Amino acid sequence: MISSLICALVLAAIWLRLSARLPLPVRGGLAVALVVWSLLPFPVGLAGWVMSYLSHLSITSGLLAVAAIHHRLRGRYWLPVGQLRAVCVMLVGLALFFYPMSLGSSYADPYALGFGDILFSSVLLLIGLFAWMNRAYAPCVVLIAAQGAFYFNLLHSDNLWDYLIDPWLVFWATGWLVRDRLVVRRDVRAARRQAATLAGEAPRPASEPAGSRS
Repeated sequence: MISSLICALVLAAIWLRLSARLPLPVRGGLAVALVVWSLLPFPVGLAGWVMSYLSHLSITSGLLAVAAIHHRLRGRYWLPVGQLRAVCVMLVGLALFFYPMSLGSSYADPYALGFGDILFSSVLLLIGLFAWMNRAYAPCVVLIAAQGAFYFNLLHSDNLWDYLIDPWLVFWATGWLVRDRLVVRRDVRAARRQAATLAGEAPRPASEPAGSRS
């Protein structure tokens, strides 16, 4: 049930992003209908079909989908850009550690660490503590939510990695970081051009009258 709910929320977030030009009541109503349709039992429900082709999504995907839905419906960022950037950096960092080694780049098996390994959980808690000390609260919330859901066995998997990340989430986080970098670079260039324009329009000091110097 939780897996279907997460999938439904992700689908609703994607729909609200793609239908940004439609009136808010229409987008909101269709998003609710999409969530209801997704939660219907298989084979009627959409979530079952999506998960059968794309696999199950993580707890982190559900949390970010809720933040995206709130932003699209209310017009305000529930999750500040800096916090979202920290979450994406953390997710990409975990993926760079997990996926290459899981695909055979090393003899070590990081997936085995997700089966209740105390050291792995302690490292994640240290990462969360470091994020909290640096006021990056969103990564800390993601880590706590994933480990809490893993403790209560809310998803189909019994591995902590599947609660933290999934391939589609990593693709999205990577794309968001690339887009964020391009936006920041564009804003810096625009600020520099504006500063140069203002400097060029600044009045020049009047020339000194002849004979003013001895």
